[in-house]
Amino acid sequence: MRPALAIAALLLAVAPATAQSLTGVGVEGNWGCRANIDGTRAGLLTIYAGSYGYASANFGSTASGSGTVEMASNGVTFLDGNLVVGAGITSAILAFDDTGRDVLQLYTAEKNVLTCTPRG
Repeated sequence: MRPALAIAALLLAVAPATAQSLTGVGVEGNWGCRANIDGTRAGLLTIYAGSYGYASANFGSTASGSGTVEMASNGVTFLDGNLVVGAGITSAILAFDDTGRDVLQLYTAEKNVLTCTPRG
C-alpha cells in the first residue's frame, strides 16, 4: 500500500509542472486568418516562443509586422508591435469551431475581428 501512495504523491508533485510547461503550446504555430465582417482573407499569423509575426493580405497594411505576446493556457495577449498599434488587436483566444477544429479568435478592445485556423 505504501509504494502506491508514494507513486501517487510523486505524480501529484509532477503534474503542476507539466501543466505549466504546456502553457500556450496550443496557440503556437502558423494560422491563416479571415476577417469576420466579410470572410475575406486577412493574413497569416505565426506565434512562437513569446513573439509573433503577421503578414496582412492587404498591401501596405499597418498591421503587418512583428511583436511580442504573453502566452496563456487559452490564448495570448499581444503586448506590442504592429497588430497592437496598426490594428488595435489586443488578445487572441483559442476555441473550437462547429466541427471541433481549433480556431484562434483575435480581438480588439471592442470585438472579435479575425478568425484564424491552423496552417500545416
